[in-house]
Amino acid sequence: MKKPSLEKEERLSFNKIEILIMVVLVALIIVSLTLVVSITTDADYIVSAAKNAYNSFKITNKTGYIVTGSDGSTTGMCITVKGLQANEFLTDKYDNYEGYVVIEEQPGNKYNYAVWLTNKKYVINGYDSSKIQELTIKKGIEKYNDDEFTSKVRTSFTGTTTDKGGTSSGESSLKRYEAACVNEKIE
Repeated sequence: MKKPSLEKEERLSFNKIEILIMVVLVALIIVSLTLVVSITTDADYIVSAAKNAYNSFKITNKTGYIVTGSDGSTTGMCITVKGLQANEFLTDKYDNYEGYVVIEEQPGNKYNYAVWLTNKKYVINGYDSSKIQELTIKKGIEKYNDDEFTSKVRTSFTGTTTDKGGTSSGESSLKRYEAACVNEKIE
């Protein structure tokens, strides 16, 4: 005689609604990760365009926007996304971006770059270009809240050191550069 089994065999099953919910959640996660990767990749490209602009302005003696810092030994320049486009360092592909890049040149040809950038969904707020790829939603990319970054740098800008998560060597004194951000075509 066969003994009845006391253990029931359990089956894992999902109904169609549960499967649909899981698919939607996975899709949302993938989309948000794609947006973060997109803004960090574009930020890298925009910083590269700013580096090219800085060097081009130096070579062609368009140095009115390259100024000496308050420490007397560094030079710097601030350029907006609009300024990069007006001076043909960026294409119209970046029309949905707003923000600026601060370039700081220290003695011995050492450069630091910090970027404030938004694609109207997310914001990179003052990060060193070497740290951009490390950013995540919680660590350094914030939701957009209609801030206009360029209005904050009309007549002067702060150097890249320690300002809002910005760059370099942990120096405690912020350098000031008394010049407006490049926001238009430089002739």
